[in-house]
Amino acid sequence: MKSLSELLNLHRDLDALFFAHQSALLRFEFDKALKLLERYESLLLRHIRDEEELLFPIYSERAEVIKGGRIELFLNEHYKMKELVKLFKEEISTLSSEPNPDAKVILLLDGQSFFKRLCGHHDKREAEFLYPALDRVTTDREKYDLLNRIACSFPVAERSQAES
Repeated sequence: MKSLSELLNLHRDLDALFFAHQSALLRFEFDKALKLLERYESLLLRHIRDEEELLFPIYSERAEVIKGGRIELFLNEHYKMKELVKLFKEEISTLSSEPNPDAKVILLLDGQSFFKRLCGHHDKREAEFLYPALDRVTTDREKYDLLNRIACSFPVAERSQAES
C-alpha cells in the first residue's frame, strides 16, 4: 500500500533547490540565484496548487480536523510563503546594480531565514496532521490515483535540477 506521506519527499526537493539558490546568493551570482528562486517558486506553486485542489478537499470532508491541523492554518502559511518568495525575487532583481551589495544580501538572507522557519513549521504540521489523516481516510485506489496525479505535476527532471 502506498502512503500519501510520500509526498513529503517533495518538501526535501524544494529545500534542496532553495539551498542551491542561497548558495548562489552567497557567491554573489545574482542571475543564477534569481533563476533558481524562480524555479523554486514554480515548483512550490505547483505543490501548493496540488495540495489545495486535490488534498485539502478530501481532508476537509473526511478527516477529523484537530487543533493545529485546520485548513485555514495551511492556507495562511501557503499565502505567506508565496508572498515572501515574490518579495525575495524583487529584492534579488536589484542586487546586480548595487555597487556594494553585501548589506542587502545579508538582509535578504535574514529574511530568508524567517521563510525557512515558516516552511519548516508548515512541513512539520503537514507531516503531523495533514498527511497521516489523509492516509487514514483514503482508499488504496485513491492514494494511488492521487500520488500519480501529484507526481506527474512535479517531474523528476525538475527535481534533479535542484542539484545542478
